[in-house]
Amino acid sequence: MTTPLVGALAIGLGWAGFGTIHSLSTRVWPKLAAERLLGTAFLAGGYRAIYVLISLVTAGWLWLLPGRLSGDILLFSFPASLWFLPYLVKASAAGLGMLVFRQLDFFEFLGVAQLLRWRCGELDRLPVASPGDFPMTQAPDPVACGGAYLWVRHPLNTGAILWIWAQPAYTLYNTVFALGLTLYVAVGVILEERDLLHRYGASYARYQAVVPAFIGGFSGLRARKMVLEQP
Repeated sequence: MTTPLVGALAIGLGWAGFGTIHSLSTRVWPKLAAERLLGTAFLAGGYRAIYVLISLVTAGWLWLLPGRLSGDILLFSFPASLWFLPYLVKASAAGLGMLVFRQLDFFEFLGVAQLLRWRCGELDRLPVASPGDFPMTQAPDPVACGGAYLWVRHPLNTGAILWIWAQPAYTLYNTVFALGLTLYVAVGVILEERDLLHRYGASYARYQAVVPAFIGGFSGLRARKMVLEQP
């Protein structure tokens, strides 16, 4: 039988492992190494799909881990009459995610579109990135700063945090799980934004200055849009 401390530690270590694998695979230097070893066409056409597949498999294992551990402890539970509140927050988080995916190219996000371009030979003659440059992982695209991205810079992360913390009952394991996700997002965003600043330069710096990272009010959206539309 798993003790509560061992179970909580296992979940924490699971998040540490997931975060390490996920963060390393999104950094610039592994992409440049993959480009040098396997070619620019592979990086632009296959890297994203492999990254998404590994992320889904490891995230699925991590999601199921708390339920496989015994020894969980109830910390707090809302009265049954108030259970609709966390589920309302979950519905809002799901709605935010749907809004984001309506704005993004879903198949590009999954890496499927890149695979198809690679298979069709559209990526065979891409230039190799010069030293110090950002690797060619997808077609050049502008900074996403409209729609949900005008409200917050990382709406998918906002949705994930809202979803995981909105629980009708808080146990030791699901609280540790939520803490692990929150810490992972916080560290991941710091590293991701370094790469975005490197890739987009002044345009992302301006976006970063006017749009909050995770929580933003609906007031001021028009003013933000006007600032970002300035040449």
